[in-house]
Amino acid sequence: MVRVWFPSMFMRLISVQSAKRPPEAILRVPPSMTKFEIKEYLTKIYNIPVIKVNTMNYQGKWKRILGKRRIISYRRRNYKKAVVTFENTDIKNYKAVNYND
Repeated sequence: MVRVWFPSMFMRLISVQSAKRPPEAILRVPPSMTKFEIKEYLTKIYNIPVIKVNTMNYQGKWKRILGKRRIISYRRRNYKKAVVTFENTDIKNYKAVNYND
């Protein structure tokens, strides 16, 4: 029996800087995700060798919608930005793990 881990947190890829050595990727992750969880997520699901993870926390910005009779204010969600450094390999060759084989 193979145990499969389905993550409950999602990452959004912002940019990949593969011309740099070592290559880096910038991801937007939930604020509750730690550096260790980001590293485990990428190594276990995508088999990408991660050297280090740097994170930055951002507060959600306040936005206003000007209506005819009133002003509606709302706040966007807080988020965390992660800069992930990979080994000196070509990161375009990595794919997700296939457990059906």
